[in-house]
Amino acid sequence: MAATTLASWGFLIWEELSTRELDANGVFREVGLDPAQLSNNVARYTVSQMQQLWRLSHDMTGDDFGVAVGGRWKPTTFHALGFAWLASASLGEALYRFSRYGKFLNDGMQYVLTSEKLNYRFVARHTMDRDTEPSPASVDASMVALLKMIRLLLGEEYNPLEIHCPHSPNSAGLLLEQRARCPLLYGGDAVEVLFDRMDVERVLATGNAELSQVNEKIITQHLSQLDQGGLVDKVELEIANQLPSGQLKEENVAKALNLSSRTMQRHLAEEGVSFSSLLEAKRKKMAESYVRNDALAISEIAYLLGFSEQANFTRAFKRWFGVSPTQRRRAG
Repeated sequence: MAATTLASWGFLIWEELSTRELDANGVFREVGLDPAQLSNNVARYTVSQMQQLWRLSHDMTGDDFGVAVGGRWKPTTFHALGFAWLASASLGEALYRFSRYGKFLNDGMQYVLTSEKLNYRFVARHTMDRDTEPSPASVDASMVALLKMIRLLLGEEYNPLEIHCPHSPNSAGLLLEQRARCPLLYGGDAVEVLFDRMDVERVLATGNAELSQVNEKIITQHLSQLDQGGLVDKVELEIANQLPSGQLKEENVAKALNLSSRTMQRHLAEEGVSFSSLLEAKRKKMAESYVRNDALAISEIAYLLGFSEQANFTRAFKRWFGVSPTQRRRAG
């Protein structure tokens, strides 16, 4: 199945694009992502489309973009995982927790904490195919965000022993070095951070076991839904992701889920639905939500739902609700 990540990373990208006076919504739609999903703090985007977003955003801005986005990280970016991190009794506990629950953030990455005599090493490694390989901008953002996370626990003056960056040096190197304040080594296949053992094991006065457990429970519940979700849930997510592209086809959705169209049809039939019925239901649900948002023009909603013409959307909306989108909006 297609790897997914929390859309909260996307929100940071949207913020930085907007700050640079670029059309953030337009950039998202160009890669087939629905910017309206950013208001849902547990929404997920496919990793493949997120990497397209990173690369397009970088091309429009420059090498400093990833560093700037990473600097926007805050605990709420990672939902309950961010709060569980803050409540950890030590950096080691926080890093272990991230290793255990990192799938909640991105199920196409592997996070590992290992002990090396007097040191600890934390590794974040991409585990998917080349289509979802992290762009340099996304790597830079993750390194800057990780440094912010670490310093929230150990203090702003803290510096790790060294950081390994998997991509080649670029013009953002000086910015990264200024953020890292430690040797920055290039090469390899993962982001790696080396720590002194004493720093990792130091007990923190800010630790709160009760808050950690509460937020771990929230993470576990979401992971359970992610793991147990049937094909219907995954198809609906992919429909939502591909609708704005205007290229939504059954075979494209099946391909994104690493299935053939025939196999997907068979599995959906076993769950008592068809692709066309899921597409119709998803469009109807999203249309009702979008029409309530006065910031979206009717023509824009038609685009977001994958209709080639506004008139086609209006006819579909009347079939669903008995009134036009404009009449429904006026009625509140």
